[in-house]
Amino acid sequence: MLNHLKSVLNPDEVARVRELAATGKFVDGTATNPNSRIKNNLQMPYGDPQGEEAADLVIAALARSQNLKDLVFPKQISRPTICRYTPGMTYGFHVDAAVFPSEPPMRSDVSCTVFISAPEDYEGGELEIQTGSGMLRFKGNAGDAVVYPSTTVHRVAPITSGERMVAINWFQSMIRDQRCRDVLTQIQQIDNLLYTAGDPQGGRLLVDAVRTNLMRMWTEI
Repeated sequence: MLNHLKSVLNPDEVARVRELAATGKFVDGTATNPNSRIKNNLQMPYGDPQGEEAADLVIAALARSQNLKDLVFPKQISRPTICRYTPGMTYGFHVDAAVFPSEPPMRSDVSCTVFISAPEDYEGGELEIQTGSGMLRFKGNAGDAVVYPSTTVHRVAPITSGERMVAINWFQSMIRDQRCRDVLTQIQQIDNLLYTAGDPQGGRLLVDAVRTNLMRMWTEI
């Protein structure tokens, strides 16, 4: 499961996050990872009023996205962090931490990058994700999100000009196994196709039963 979701934040929400970032505080990104030698960015610290309002906007947008729910099956979501990259900044290849020290502690199953800057605002800065079929690169429109397994090796390519701003967060899924989430997503896609075709054979009921019963088998609550 690796998906580029369009317009998760609407234009007004993107504009408001940018306003908050313009007046908010940014600190060295190593504040949350002091031993890192590959993280070179800035981020709004937890507790900053503007950062908290921006995080609330992002959480609300993610929570209303049905496409995201169908992919992630979220059980718990981390607090989003607003990150800024300027020329020379990067975040080298890494795998996201397995457990976040939240209350309660949260396992990271799915990572999420929400683009706040428009792609024409900066050069470089692609989100690069290693897959079995090669490197995938993402530079989404403002408001788009990319969701990807937290097990993947990925990086933010160096910024050569302009400014890249994103919101990042993680999900713990009710469906722990990525392979199971992929199967459920594929079944949902079949249901969508049957709906579009007018369900000529009356198969949606059976498809829904299969998906529901697989979720019953695999869901951790």
